Amino acid sequence: MDSSLVYNRVKGFLEKYGDKGFLVLKAALEIAGDPNVDHRYGDFSFKHLVLRLARMGFNYNPVNLLRTLEKELGVIEKSYSSTNQTWWRFTDIEAVKRAIGADTVEDDPKITLLRIKFESLEPRRVKSTLLKLASKNALTATDREVLRRIVFGELSKMIELYQEMAGYEDYFGMELEEIRELVKLAEFITLKMSRETPVQAGGLPLEGSLRALRVNDNT
Repeated sequence: MDSSLVYNRVKGFLEKYGDKGFLVLKAALEIAGDPNVDHRYGDFSFKHLVLRLARMGFNYNPVNLLRTLEKELGVIEKSYSSTNQTWWRFTDIEAVKRAIGADTVEDDPKITLLRIKFESLEPRRVKSTLLKLASKNALTATDREVLRRIVFGELSKMIELYQEMAGYEDYFGMELEEIRELVKLAEFITLKMSRETPVQAGGLPLEGSLRALRVNDNT
């Protein structure tokens, strides 16, 4: 399909669906450009899209908008489908970026540098380590030292980044939520260390406690 046609169709889509349409396309583009997502089946999946929207604070089922983008406009096409997952790819991703203005944001060197800094701190590794500590009934001296290194190291640096990234909240919604989750996990562990009840719910097991703290064990 001609790039100008895709561009114009996306513009029309945005005029009709407003912020809702913008956020769905923005989230899908972010997933398409995420190096931590396995793109062997396409640019984005329904599951990834719903999770990304939720992390942006937008709890919405995008199925109707996806149908419009695919069936009516041809902006996306289904690239893989099975009983438990569906993937799409953009027919012209650069045209979509131009239409929603994403190209100007992604070309901002400050945005790029902030993302590089954040990824260099290995947030998923940090979360995995904190979840392991949170799952233990008691922490050893080595465990406590690991926690201290994370708190005064990676986590402190992430908090410094948080202030800068908050100025681009529309772009770093997922990363900001990741940092908040890591802080909640660290707090959960320190409360356990001090032998206080981390959640006032009659001593919930780890899964229930993390759910009450709104932390997802999805590493």
